[in-house]
Amino acid sequence: MDAKKILLSGASTDAKLTALALLLNKEWPTLEKKVLEVKKLQGPQGERGLQGEPGPKGDRGADGRDGKDGIDGKDGKDGESGADGISIVGTKIDFDGSLIVTFSDGRTVNVGEVVGEKGERGPQGAAGVSGANGEAFANLDGGAPDSVYGGITPIDCGGI
Repeated sequence: MDAKKILLSGASTDAKLTALALLLNKEWPTLEKKVLEVKKLQGPQGERGLQGEPGPKGDRGADGRDGKDGIDGKDGKDGESGADGISIVGTKIDFDGSLIVTFSDGRTVNVGEVVGEKGERGPQGAAGVSGANGEAFANLDGGAPDSVYGGITPIDCGGI
């Protein structure tokens, strides 16, 4: 049976609606398949059309209203100059390993112990370098061991 025969039949409206629903339910997968096939159809790309003529220029819109100008405020007064700052003018490590800081205003502050405990004895150092003409110099200032004096400051140790 098709939809036309159902609609033209002498059945009640409720019976017609029920019959149409059954028919639609039965035919739905076929209809859905055909819709998907139509959606996939696409012809070849057409040629580009000609450029249309430019449209007329539109009317200029009304200008917005300007806001009311405020009054400029007065410049403030310059503030007073601040007091001179305080700086550190000296530091030293005291007899007990504390750091003493001296400030430009004459104050001194003990900021606490900054020297740690004595470490373990280090390994034996390399032998010193002999000086020129048989004179020996001690490397007491940490200079390069291969320099003539063994460092920056020559030490006169007398005849060794």
